[in-house]
Amino acid sequence: MLRLGLEIVDRIVAAVPAHVAYAFADLGGDLWYVAAPARRRLVAANLARVCAATGRPTTGRTFTKLLRSAFRNHARYYVELLRGPHYPLDRITEIVDVPDWQAFDAALRGRPGILVTSHIGNFEPFGSFVAAHGYRPLSPIEEIEPRELYEFLAARRGGSRIDLVTVRESTRPLIRRLREGGLVGIIGDRDLAGDGRSVEMFGHPTTIPIGPAWLAVSHRAALIVGRCLRIGPDRFRAEGEPMEVPASGDRRADVAMLVDGIAARFERDIGEAPEQWWGAFQPFWPDLT
Repeated sequence: MLRLGLEIVDRIVAAVPAHVAYAFADLGGDLWYVAAPARRRLVAANLARVCAATGRPTTGRTFTKLLRSAFRNHARYYVELLRGPHYPLDRITEIVDVPDWQAFDAALRGRPGILVTSHIGNFEPFGSFVAAHGYRPLSPIEEIEPRELYEFLAARRGGSRIDLVTVRESTRPLIRRLREGGLVGIIGDRDLAGDGRSVEMFGHPTTIPIGPAWLAVSHRAALIVGRCLRIGPDRFRAEGEPMEVPASGDRRADVAMLVDGIAARFERDIGEAPEQWWGAFQPFWPDLT
């Protein structure tokens, strides 16, 4: 029954015009905002820290508007997940704007590469963009329950144009892909394993994974840290920063330095578009859990 319902929703969302699909997403986000007080409190607590650190209001009508927008944007992500496999590759540059693509392509071409982002906007259309330009990224994803839902969503991640592996089983495949000179894409702001490096983000201590930095240092991979924000219905802009990978010979120190640089880029990206940071829907700072 679940599978049938998902398939029906999938067909409807893919078939209707973009403005209709996004209107349904916004309605769903508004209903979610009202119906989930515990989740609303968590998102509010996370976004209040971002707002406090970036000079935005943390209470009142302006903050409430931001909070509602966060729920709408998170709902839009799921609509885009269903529409993504239908984005035509011959028109992908109209859907995803990548102003610095020539520089990114030059950095990645012919060597191992790593794309890293936070849980912001929607990086999946960018996966279709790089696929249209001759790359086949490998990306780890979280397993969720029920299994039917996980399989349904996994089949649509990255517009079905990237290779996927579960986070739990990802280490060897990621290493193998980089050794082959390939490309991996990692959403790297949540420390799911609980063994990340301590960093300060928006004035409060937390941890983020060391995996992307360790892979980059270990394999001398090109590293681009960035974001892909939605700028309209079925329209996105991907921006990033090629980061220098330290090579002092002290691997531990190099990884630590690179993690700190990644965290700083995450902080900047989230601070500029907090309403699109769907990482706020999960615990991020240990003292808020």
